[in-house]
Formats: sequence, structure tokens, C-alpha cells
Amino acid sequence: MFQSFFLAFGVLATALVGIWGVSSFAPTAPDFNLQASVSSPAVEQPLPVWNPTKLAWRQATSSVPGSPRDAHTTAVFNGKLYLMGGLDGDRAVNGYGVEYWNAPHFSDIWATADGENWELVTQDAPWGKRRSSSVEIFQNEMWLFAGLRGDNFNYDRTIWHTADGANWATSTLTTWYGREGQASAVFNGKLWFAGGVNFTDRKTLNDVWFSEDGINWQEATAQAPWAKRYDHTLTVFKDKLWLIGGLDFGEKYMNDVWVSTDGVNWELAVAKAPWPARHGHGAVVYEDKLWIVGGWGENGGLNDVWFSEDGINWQKTENDGPWVGREDHSVTVFNNKIWLMGGMGSGFRWQGDVWFSEN
Repeated sequence: MFQSFFLAFGVLATALVGIWGVSSFAPTAPDFNLQASVSSPAVEQPLPVWNPTKLAWRQATSSVPGSPRDAHTTAVFNGKLYLMGGLDGDRAVNGYGVEYWNAPHFSDIWATADGENWELVTQDAPWGKRRSSSVEIFQNEMWLFAGLRGDNFNYDRTIWHTADGANWATSTLTTWYGREGQASAVFNGKLWFAGGVNFTDRKTLNDVWFSEDGINWQEATAQAPWAKRYDHTLTVFKDKLWLIGGLDFGEKYMNDVWVSTDGVNWELAVAKAPWPARHGHGAVVYEDKLWIVGGWGENGGLNDVWFSEDGINWQKTENDGPWVGREDHSVTVFNNKIWLMGGMGSGFRWQGDVWFSEN
């Protein structure tokens, strides 16, 4: 039976070949030795390891909103980056320095969702025209305190806070000494600040204060073991407070690093860091590393960038920032990037550019 079937099929195939010239109809014996083709599973390639020494920068805009400025504040709040206050000394430069009493100070608030497109929240915040204030996000609100009022040149000791960035409430006067150039942080569920300067009284400070509610303040220590200073930084890194650099009267630039687990007791982590002594720099935690960016040293504005994995051992990025060396700029982590804004560059030139890091 099967022989008759294959014979009939062969005759039909031969006929079709003769008609159409199609040889594919010719019968072939099945090949039982064929094996199924099985593709090998794709080998997962390891993700590239980011090298922090190759941190690069890109300019977002050449002009911060409102006006070039330094001694302003920035904070990330409710998914937006806020820029507040500061001063523009370009119009107050004379032959020997800056007449700060003639420099316009600002009370404006700006916000952005992307760092490039800014919206004016208010031109005149109720806390007045001021510079060198501290701003921290604490208990779901934005808090502003300390600094110098540019409209009356008094050191303001009132506390301001807002839940939306636009409407501000204030508390009574605090008991701490009026100042600017202090450094602040949120640590262990408390609001902290340390050091600062009162130029009216020619007094620098090394006290440390904290608050559990933002309104009532307690002095943690009247004299910390680190030298009196201003324009330093205070950063929370690896569950500790880190105080870095600063300046005292007499052009005493500092490059020491201090650390504390409680804000009261401090230890010297680095007596002389490898980076040039400076003040007016920025410090942030980014990619689980502690970074310092720019500042002002003995030779003027700095545009170098350094990082540390432990706060003690420091390494410089391969390339300095493409931006002009400067002091009293702001450095903030926003949308997984480091953002740098404003500042005063060498030659007493106020800057209005905005930059962000690229990995």
C-alpha cells in the first residue's frame, strides 16, 4: 500500500516539474537525523561602572532668573528646585572692592521643574531682601533663617517657614546671636546650624545650635573644638555631620574637615585636606560620595571639584568645572544631578549661569 502511494506521488511530482519547472516538489526521504536548532541564552553584560573622576558639566542656561547673584539659597522642595534671595554686587564695585551697602539685595523666589524653565513664585517674599540665609527642608516644610537684611543691614533672628513655597509664616525672635555665613543641615530629626560671622561686630563664631521643631532652639555647644569661621559647609554623610573649610578674619583660609555623631562632640578627621584651603564653596552628597565644588582660595575663585568616599581621603576629578571659579554660589542635588548656580567670580564679577553634572 505504502509503495503504491509513494509511486503515485512520484509520478505526480514529475509531472508538475515538467509543467512548472518546480523541482521542490520532488519527494525526499525524511531525515530523522535533523536536530532542533536551540538558540543559546543571551549573556547579560555587566553595567558600566561609573568613574567619578570623569564627572562632566553642561550649561543649562547662561542666566539665572531675575539677576546675577551670590549669597542666595537653593533647596529642593515638592519636586521643584527653588532659588531665593541673594545680592548682585556688580553695580557696587569700586576701585578697591565692593560697597555692599549699595548692592541690590533680593527677596524674590523662583522655582523650576527641570533647571532650565523657571517661574517666579513671588518678587517680594515677606522675609525681606536678604543674603547668606540658610534654607532647609524639615518636617515637610521649607525653613529659612539667619542672614543679613539688605534693606536695613540688620542680622535677622526670626524664623520663617512655608508648606507651599509661596505663603510664609514666622515665629518670634530666637536667642542665638545674629549672623550670616553659617552652615546648616537636617540631622537626626533636628534642624542644625553652626558658626558664622557678624561683620557689624567683627565677630566670628564656633557655636552649634539645634531645634526639634524649627521654632525653639537649644545651644548644643558654645565653643566647638574647630576654629571660629564662616562660609564653611555642614553636610550629613554616612550618618554623621561633616564640617568643611571656611574663613576667619585675617584671610585665614581653612582646609580642615571635622566630624560629629551628635552635633556636640567633634573630632578632627583631616587637618589639611589635599584640596586648596577655601571658603564659600558648596558641599553635597551625590552617588554615595561627599563632594566639594568651587569656592574662594588665596588666589581667587576656584572651579575644582573633589570627592571622598569616607570624608577623609579625597580625590580630584580629572577636569575642573568649565564654569568660572567662584564663591558663594549654590550647589544642590536635583533630579540625580549636581546643580551649580550663580556666585561671585574673580574680578568681583557676579555670575548668572546655571550648570549641571553629567555622569
